[in-house]
Amino acid sequence: MALTQEQVQELKKQLSEQIQHLPPNQKDEAQKQIDNMSSEALESMLNQQKKEPQESIFRAIISGKIPSKKIDENKESIAVLDIKPISKGHTIIIPKNPCKSSKDLKTPSFSLAKKISKKIISKLKAQGTEIQTEFKFGETIINIIPIYDKPLTISSERYDASEKELNEVFLKLRTIKKPKTIKIKKAKPTSKEIIKLNRKIP
Repeated sequence: MALTQEQVQELKKQLSEQIQHLPPNQKDEAQKQIDNMSSEALESMLNQQKKEPQESIFRAIISGKIPSKKIDENKESIAVLDIKPISKGHTIIIPKNPCKSSKDLKTPSFSLAKKISKKIISKLKAQGTEIQTEFKFGETIINIIPIYDKPLTISSERYDASEKELNEVFLKLRTIKKPKTIKIKKAKPTSKEIIKLNRKIP
């Protein structure tokens, strides 16, 4: 189905918005390409996007495509700071393999949540934490919400954490992995053969 002139203009506008973060010279070049795109090229691009399933935000965090403040991990999950927290130190546990419901979450994910909870109480001086599962962006994650002076739940109001706050919390909560020391075994000295020479009589 051919795109209308309005649809073409709207798509080009959306594409232009997506290149705003590029350096000026790259942005100008990309803008030229967008301006010169035919309606057929735009339609082909749309059909391609429909075929390719969009990667969820949590998968992008796991793969490292989206940068995050990762404070700990184990074989099943990673723990990252929520950038739009309910309270200071709000951490989410993301399973390395997507879980559709809380029943799919494995024990190590909850173990990591408990470990982070203890650390939040100790390092951030929280009175306690609220550990709640949540279905978001098509996946189930675990929220660890620090409690300071009033009760909070997953539906409590969120705020935009500053980079300064996130860095401060990250430095207090992160687990620093010690590099593994490799022991080098010393080879046992081998007994050297003593070669006896016949004494020459002068």
